[in-house]
Order: sequence, then structure tokens, then C-alpha cells
Amino acid sequence: MGRLDNKVILVVGAGEHLGRSAPLLFAQEGAKVVISARRSKILEETAEMIRGKGGQVEIVTGSATNRDDAQRMVDTAVDAYGRLDVLYNNIGGGWVELDKKLHEISDDAFDQIVSSNLTAVYNSSRAAVIQMLKQKTGGSIITVAASRTVRRMANPVYAYTKAGMIEMMLNMAEDYLDDGIRVNCLLPGLFVYAPVLEPVVKPNPIPLIRRLPKTARQGDPADMAYAAVYFASDESSFVTGQCIAVDGGDEVKLTDIVLD
Repeated sequence: MGRLDNKVILVVGAGEHLGRSAPLLFAQEGAKVVISARRSKILEETAEMIRGKGGQVEIVTGSATNRDDAQRMVDTAVDAYGRLDVLYNNIGGGWVELDKKLHEISDDAFDQIVSSNLTAVYNSSRAAVIQMLKQKTGGSIITVAASRTVRRMANPVYAYTKAGMIEMMLNMAEDYLDDGIRVNCLLPGLFVYAPVLEPVVKPNPIPLIRRLPKTARQGDPADMAYAAVYFASDESSFVTGQCIAVDGGDEVKLTDIVLD
């Protein structure tokens, strides 16, 4: 028995790093998965990894910054599997012009950051909520934002949009409480962004607390995936409106920040 047996999960932003580890683990735990992103090649690679282990997966190429694409992602889940149980918003971008102060940020960068971090999350969440309300069976919406440490490392527009994602999720958690739709956030810290190449996701066993900064590890995609499984599963059926920092303790100063 898997922790997500027969749940239908839409992953928006299924790239090859954090966006790949989550759907791999979702399928590993028994979910039926729909993965979406702008690059079809990456989606096909992930789908082959899932199917190779006997999982069920559908692909949607598109961008949630486009409202029609976001609706098509939800429709694909319903057409293929009959419903939508979980939306995993691994949407984000705008990691650009990080060294700029507010007055120095270009208009193009502003538009890119807002579109990636606010417009896309709004579009996918709205489409998913409408479907979940129609089903009348509740659901779970999980949004990947950013830890305080990461927000403060970036420029103020990136920080503002990521904080906006968090506040929208907290507001939604209250709005849809009576409908049984749980809404939570994951706040990743500093992660390794090497492509995920192994089809089986396993927890990273390296201890949290280290003696020397040079031996400190950054986040592993599996760290985020296992946190996402908790919010997607019935194990968190009594949890909504919460944000979990998956950051190795940076926020509470357990570790030194290490950048490779």
C-alpha cells in the first residue's frame, strides 16, 4: 500500500530538479500523476521514469502563466483519471537581477518575476479550486514558495512575489476550509539543482547538524518530495494554512549557509 494510492495529482512546474523528484515519489507512493511544464523533452524523460516503474502519468506541455494552459492541465487530469485530488504548484522563476535594488530592476525582469511567481500560481490554483468544488470531495493544494533566507538573498521583487504566494495560500486555506480543501506551503532553502536521474526517490540520510560549514549539505530534491507527500496524503488531513520551511535549519540558524 502506498501513501498516495489512487490519488490524482497535478504537478505544475515539473522540471528536472525539484519538479521531477516530487512526481516520481508521488507515483512511487501510488498516485496517478499529471505533469506539466514548458519543455516537452523534460516531461517525456520524467514520464518514462515513472512508467518504467509501473506508474501512471499524463503530460501537458504549457505554461501556467497562460490561463488557458492552466485550465488544460486540470482538464487533462479529469479527462484521464476522472477527478483532481491534489495540486502541487512547483511554480517559480524570476531568479534574475538578484544584485539589484528596487530602483535598479528592469521592467522586463519585474514582468518576468511577477508572471512566474504570482500570475501562474493564481491561474493554476483557480482552475484546481473550481474543479475541486465541483467534485465536492475536498482536496489539497500545495505551493512551493521560498524560505525567508532565500527571499532575503534575492532582490525585493522576488521576495515580494514569493511572500505574495504564501499570503494567497494562507487566505485560501481560510476561504475553503468548509469545502475540505486544504492549502499549505513548502518553503525551500538552498538546494542542489543538479538534474534528478534516478527513477526511485529515497530519503537523504546525511544528518542535519554539521560541525564545519565546508561539510554542510544543501537540500536534496528528495527532501522536498517527502515533505510534499505529507501534505498530499491523508496523513495531513487535519493540517491546513501551514508553511513548512525545508531549509536545513537556516531559518533558525542551525547551520551556516553554504553556496557551491
